[in-house]
Amino acid sequence: MVVPSSALRFATFSSIITLCLCSAQARAEAGAGGTANGGSGGATASSGAGGASDGGGGTSSGGTSSGGSDAGGSTAAGGTSAGGSASAAGGMSGNLIKNGSFDGTATDPWWKNASTSVDPPADMSMAVTNGQLCATIVNGGKNPWDVIIGYSGLPLVKGQAYHIKFSITADVARKVKFKTGLGVDPYSDYFIEPFMIDATAKTIEYTYMNLRDDTNAQFQFQIGHYGGDDAPSAGTVCVDDIVVEPVATPMQPPYTTSAPSGHPFKEYTKIVKMGTAVDTPIFLSNPLHNSIVAGEFAMITPANSMKMNLIQPKQGMYDFTDTDALAAWAKASGLEFRGHPLVWHTQAPGWLTSPKDDAGNAKVFTKDEMIAIMYDHIDKLMSHYKGQFKYWDVVNEAIDNTDYRQTFWYNTIGKEFIDLAFQRAHAADPDAKLVYNDYNIEQKGNAKGDRVFEFVKDLKDRGIPINAIGFQGHYFVEPDGTTSNGVPDMQAIRDNMARYKDIGIEVQITECDFRIGKPLDDTKQQLQNKFYADMLQACIDAENCDHFTVWGLSDLDSWVPSTFPAYDYAHLFDTALKPKADYTAMAQVFAKYPTDSMPAGTGGAGGAGGAGGSAPVAPAAPASSDSGGCSISSSKTGSALWLLSALGAVGALVSRRRKSTRG
Repeated sequence: MVVPSSALRFATFSSIITLCLCSAQARAEAGAGGTANGGSGGATASSGAGGASDGGGGTSSGGTSSGGSDAGGSTAAGGTSAGGSASAAGGMSGNLIKNGSFDGTATDPWWKNASTSVDPPADMSMAVTNGQLCATIVNGGKNPWDVIIGYSGLPLVKGQAYHIKFSITADVARKVKFKTGLGVDPYSDYFIEPFMIDATAKTIEYTYMNLRDDTNAQFQFQIGHYGGDDAPSAGTVCVDDIVVEPVATPMQPPYTTSAPSGHPFKEYTKIVKMGTAVDTPIFLSNPLHNSIVAGEFAMITPANSMKMNLIQPKQGMYDFTDTDALAAWAKASGLEFRGHPLVWHTQAPGWLTSPKDDAGNAKVFTKDEMIAIMYDHIDKLMSHYKGQFKYWDVVNEAIDNTDYRQTFWYNTIGKEFIDLAFQRAHAADPDAKLVYNDYNIEQKGNAKGDRVFEFVKDLKDRGIPINAIGFQGHYFVEPDGTTSNGVPDMQAIRDNMARYKDIGIEVQITECDFRIGKPLDDTKQQLQNKFYADMLQACIDAENCDHFTVWGLSDLDSWVPSTFPAYDYAHLFDTALKPKADYTAMAQVFAKYPTDSMPAGTGGAGGAGGAGGSAPVAPAAPASSDSGGCSISSSKTGSALWLLSALGAVGALVSRRRKSTRG
């Protein structure tokens, strides 16, 4: 079955029943020079000229390069590899892919798809050549991912881990995205692995945890343009030795903080509660990532799983699977979870942005219909999680410069949609604190920042139930080193926080990152270090700022390169999930203060590399033991814990995934 790429999206979440990923030591793969931005968590890319990927176009889940390099860091370590581990799966074995080694001449059941819906159209042929399945691209099409090699009918089982492995090569360097996707409507995708390939064969493998039953899942290689998104795309890509097989659940490594004080960020929640955004692709496929998040941070924000196109893919059809699983894991790990977002114009479903009647003709929602849609969405989400989430980002990015942003919400309902959203959210959960969230609003004296302050003050003055303002905090240094546009005036941020205190509004840093224009150099790195340290200090010093979330843990699954191709290196951990200098800069700020478990004035004492002086939790029993050795702890030390999810069924819901974005 050939399905257009525009309709294909993936799924991996359904229920969190019986999931148990326990602590164990990660295996490190040493390499010469760098990691792919799909690198870590048990995904190994071997033979690596050109073996680095920049993470563009999606979240990556794993894939270290043992020979490839990029400008962004060291070799990945993390997770357990499923390679060769089928015997550990308690008898589970067998490749689900039929015709994955291409020993004959048949291409079946593999299919090709070249999008012809846009101009110029894509064009390709597919054949078995020299024991490989090769796609010859005549025209790559208008969009970077208009050419696909696909496989339909994979019977995936919820709660099952899968070892995924393939080799791939290309006659010219280009990016390829691997994904799996639902075989039924509403289509949904889950980008597992974006990576660069060239004439040197590369083997990609990793373990992925599937959490839904799907007898008709799909497996795809989306073949991108080479030399950049707009470059010509003619050429050949070949794949071989494709394996998808059930294996034992991988183990999660223990975590020990790298903070010089020996205390992870989460031990300073009485000073500022530190959080990070988490996306479900890396959550499902990288135990090391999860270990760091649980060991280092005090709260998480769902990067994408609560966006409207994912949580309500069809009108009235709600899918809480991704968020349920993330929220359950957060609870088991002792982490706070914030709702994000309720009302936003971006990542909205097609049925809302381009509505059609039953005959397929375009239609327009009336004002009353649009209000009813907004109310229903708020009601369903907030009732589903009532009492579980203390904070909700109710309206996201509704101001553009100094005026209301022209969105379908504003254009159909009018500016009162914001009042209505906050009032409805308060009615749905009166105990929740409600937030307006936006970017480029942090500095007093900035036109948009001043406009949003007046807007929030007006809401407060009129009795609209708003509790906090979310400063997203996305900043940057330009490729040529220019700082005038992207490096903020910290005193202006402090002044802005102060005036929000004067009107009784809390300030939260909600999506902070600092991207660096390529190439990376020491001067740019120092700017980044100073930004993170100064931003944290400003929040600590403000009486009304007690939340600070960085938008993503690492450069491994960064949203930045796919959105800003000239930028990267925005986060606190690198592509190998190793802490960077900017992490240390923030840790040094925290080290000036007492931890939650220490009396005031004692400072951050604790041995270097320790978790507040406490010993790490011992590794769990090997995965082949099937059941045991899992533990859950609410300790605030740096011990690495993941999840024993005997939490009961969360429901056999359809799940979806798309690329990671900010916002």
